[in-house]
Amino acid sequence: MSITTDSKEIAMSKELGAADSAAEEPINCPPAPKYTDGGYGWVILASCFVITGLSASFVKIFGIFFLDIQAYFDVLAFKVSWITAITVAVFHVCSPVASALSLLLSHRNVIIIGGILSSLGLLLGSFGFSLLAMYLTTGFLTGLGNGFAWIPSVSLVTQYFTERRPLANALASCGECVFTFIFTPFYQWLVDQMSWRQAMMVIAGIQLNLCVCGALMRPYQPQRKCLNSTSSPASTSQRALCSTGPEHKKNFTHFFDLPLLKQPKFICMVFFGFFSVTGFIIPAIYLIPHAQNIGIPDFQAALLMSYWSAGDLFGRLGCGWLANLRLMKSIRLTTIMITILSTALVLFPVAKNYTLLIIFSCICGFFFGTMLAIVVTVLTDVMGVEKLDNSLGLIMFFRTIGCLLGPPLAGFLVDITGDYSIGFYVAGGGLFIAAGFLVLADYSLSREQSSRQDTEEMVKFTSQSQPREEAEKGMLATDRTTENQ
Repeated sequence: MSITTDSKEIAMSKELGAADSAAEEPINCPPAPKYTDGGYGWVILASCFVITGLSASFVKIFGIFFLDIQAYFDVLAFKVSWITAITVAVFHVCSPVASALSLLLSHRNVIIIGGILSSLGLLLGSFGFSLLAMYLTTGFLTGLGNGFAWIPSVSLVTQYFTERRPLANALASCGECVFTFIFTPFYQWLVDQMSWRQAMMVIAGIQLNLCVCGALMRPYQPQRKCLNSTSSPASTSQRALCSTGPEHKKNFTHFFDLPLLKQPKFICMVFFGFFSVTGFIIPAIYLIPHAQNIGIPDFQAALLMSYWSAGDLFGRLGCGWLANLRLMKSIRLTTIMITILSTALVLFPVAKNYTLLIIFSCICGFFFGTMLAIVVTVLTDVMGVEKLDNSLGLIMFFRTIGCLLGPPLAGFLVDITGDYSIGFYVAGGGLFIAAGFLVLADYSLSREQSSRQDTEEMVKFTSQSQPREEAEKGMLATDRTTENQ
């Protein structure tokens, strides 16, 4: 998520020659390293890969702990689902704050703070004092820490990559499915060997690796500007003042770009985020409990999330590569993938044996991955890279409502029907509506681009016609002068 304007290349600083050899001397600024689409950008991408995996995997694997927590506190599924709802909601609502703090402090510092908060939330939640305490710790603190870690890391990837940005975003997002694939059986093994509380203590220690990745996040260095300065005319010494970055980098208020809410295409993206978030969260919460509820053993049920993540990985890589070819607009490709995913989720409860559950998990995981692989690229194409931080933060802020309504609504319906498969109907319906708003966003964007082209052609025609009219007037004036003579 780019905070500064998109740079094709980070230029080398130029040596300044003297205009007056008696007053000025040549001054050199140190060369700014080239980061775009390579170099240290690969370290940034690898760190973002790990951060994405650590911050997202626990939410997707939470289904392992769902029934144990429900039995431990002896409460309904509706109340347990609030833990994940709060985690994801806080993750979204803190996104504008995380982006603004990245401008004010630095991406590196915000990520390290996020790692500490995420680990602390899981550690305190593992004591199991009460369900309310888990809302505040595993829910609020962990969500806050994950948001602080993820937003700045994705922002840096977008700054370091331009030509390969779709592929870079897809690779970074693959951390979620890779870590979920690995950690799902590992976390289930921890629960089987110890307990859900002791397993969460181990996970709290693992989350501290977010701080390690944060330390590797070197800030992006835009083109440097070198200015000459002399203390006085009689002075023979010179000083070079090199400034980097836009002047608004530290301006906290510039981030909250509320006029975006007046743009139809942005409103459509807001509603897309609101309805699509149900498809992001609900299947991850209820996949494992659904399998356990129909008689699948616990470890085999947990492996379904690994199969889901394997399909997710292939979907992200494949769609990222396909989007990078630019064969069609990213927003239209995403619309197609979301429509197929919503259909697959609605049909998911048809699977009643383990083989069908594996097949549906792989299919849903694949199209889930295709959707997430280019969602940041879609937002970049719609809003522009210079507005990406502003728009992403605000959209994730409004998605908070969907985060708070989706899982509890599914949990409420589960308590009424006694069937965990109802969550897949809610998720599929939400994604189908979200696809409709993507169609409207594409229509609004096409109209805007068409209007812009018409304006540019009009300006070009006017600029070409003005010299011609002036020439004709000049010729008429010359002819009149000749006739008078």
